Amino acid sequence: MHRTIAHRRTRAALLGANAAVVLGLGLGASDALAGQYDPWVARHGLSAAQYQAEFDKWTRQGYRLTSVSGYEQQRGSESYAAIWEKRQGPAWQARHGLSAAQYQTTFNTLTRQGYRPVVVNGNSVNGRAKFAAIFEKSNVRFVARHGLTSSAYQAQFNSLTRRGYRLTHVSGYTENGAARYAAVFEQRGGPAWRAVHGQTSQQYQATFNRLAAQGFRVTKVSGTTVAGTPRYAAIFEAGGTTPWTARHGIDAAEYQATVTDQQRQGFRPLQVHAFAGPGGPRFSTVWENRAFSGADLQHIDTTVTNAMKGAGVTGLSFAIAHKGRLVFAKSYGQADAAKGTPMRTTHRMRIASLSKPFTALEVMRLVEAGRIALTDKVFGKDGLLGETFAAQKDFKDARVADITVRDLLQHTAGGWDNDGGDGTADPMFLQTDLSADKLIGWVLQNVGLEFAPGTTHQYSNFGYSVLGRIIEKVTGKSYAAAMRDDVFAPSGADSFAIGGDTLVARLPDEAAYHHAGAQTAPYTMKVGRMDAHGGWVATPVDVVRTALRVDGFATVPDLLGAGPLATMTTPTTAKMPDGSSTNYALGFDTNAEGPNWFHTGYLDGSPSILVRTGAKYGPSGSDEFVWSATANSTTAKREDNVNLDGLMWDVVKGVKAWPAHDLF
Repeated sequence: MHRTIAHRRTRAALLGANAAVVLGLGLGASDALAGQYDPWVARHGLSAAQYQAEFDKWTRQGYRLTSVSGYEQQRGSESYAAIWEKRQGPAWQARHGLSAAQYQTTFNTLTRQGYRPVVVNGNSVNGRAKFAAIFEKSNVRFVARHGLTSSAYQAQFNSLTRRGYRLTHVSGYTENGAARYAAVFEQRGGPAWRAVHGQTSQQYQATFNRLAAQGFRVTKVSGTTVAGTPRYAAIFEAGGTTPWTARHGIDAAEYQATVTDQQRQGFRPLQVHAFAGPGGPRFSTVWENRAFSGADLQHIDTTVTNAMKGAGVTGLSFAIAHKGRLVFAKSYGQADAAKGTPMRTTHRMRIASLSKPFTALEVMRLVEAGRIALTDKVFGKDGLLGETFAAQKDFKDARVADITVRDLLQHTAGGWDNDGGDGTADPMFLQTDLSADKLIGWVLQNVGLEFAPGTTHQYSNFGYSVLGRIIEKVTGKSYAAAMRDDVFAPSGADSFAIGGDTLVARLPDEAAYHHAGAQTAPYTMKVGRMDAHGGWVATPVDVVRTALRVDGFATVPDLLGAGPLATMTTPTTAKMPDGSSTNYALGFDTNAEGPNWFHTGYLDGSPSILVRTGAKYGPSGSDEFVWSATANSTTAKREDNVNLDGLMWDVVKGVKAWPAHDLF
């Protein structure tokens, strides 16, 4: 047995042998994530050399290592997971890749200099114990041990707790296949606490549930594999009002996938531990949320889950920005019900008609650049598209030659509406065997207008499809490439892509769609042909990220000048066919209350919404919000679908305090 004892003889505290825990999500990332409210960085899957490079990089920038875990990712190959925080604290030192003898020597040297270990992580590489540790200068009386068998660990625990010590760190590991423990005990006060070791995952989970119900939270958790079975050791403390969450035994893919979700809810990692488990590395983590109150987080969860339950929603994801900063994003339910895949904020979904404001933004950028004018005619010999799709003499309705760019943007092109059913129905859902280009030619020659262009507002998907062709003609690029280069890339939004029509054509990280009326319905539509009016797939976070570049607020530079943006958000004076007014502008619906600019979207299997509001709402009296939400399921009757508009207003209005962080 190896033993590491402080130069002041001290004692320790260990509790029984039972416990496992999980209360939320896990952290992990090959990429750094930094919460602006209290910067931190997390890495995993690092070789020893990579870990040293990351260590050097972040310490030079004023970060301190707060958690480190070595683990055997491949036989004989040691990898590292670690967390750094940019905060003040006592002097500290860290070591990694140490044998038991090297660790003992390091311990002796540093404790003589007034340091004490706060993290001692043991792991096994080729059956031999290796150690990584963090030391801090302190006068706290402590006892540290490593190389303890389970029974020796329990004996030390019993002895030290009787003498007033509390367990502050524990790490389970193996040496030559046998379970071993490293632990740190401190002689100080604090809240009531519990500890367990040697538990299977199921035992640990049961203990976690029991202690959490009693008001305890996990502060440290570690795992190791003994005789092919993962075993866990953990420390719990009572009390505290800061929201927290924890995970144990998740694989590398789950660890990587969930880190973004946790960070986007305002959680920060307190601890990460990794070990060689069945089928690959397993990670255990503890998080806390200093950005939101528990009451506000509960309000958000309750509001969303109740709405989803009421409408039978499979999965839902949303993002909220406040004063130009991403302050919260979360996903609920399943991205794919058939596979049981949980919805992530990194899942992208069809955004349907939320595509229109972004298409309009690109058109307005071309207007601002002087490359086109809102008054330009679109079809015919004098039009931007000329006779590309049909000769003017073959137009079904001669008035088509009077349609302008503005008419297409504000749905006043004279018909081609979305009311469905007859020859004047929105052509985007007719002639589904034709490409977008061939469809335009067919419409020009076969479908007449109901009204003179510019006189009547009738919502038209087809009109926005034509705008996509104008973008292609003027830029010399495909519609998708022009949007990527001029709108999405400058916004930092990389999840946007034109969706596929079928389940097989689903994009990477795209959710599956579910429709109660007919499960195949979402995959019978020509989504790719919808490009400029409804074909985009994206995450709600990226929808918000891009919308911030056209929100008119001063916090994030807009992609349009003030004049063109004012034009874009000024409602048309044209009336609806029944004589009523409309507040639709050039790509946005509007109202004067905020003022609010917004758009909804709907395809079978994917309702969506985008809102920009300038008014003060909620207990905090906050203003300048942009949010977006998307679901991946719809009901047989459209009126029974989840009310995303009401849901998101309820979420925003009920939060009492919004943090000042930026989670982009």
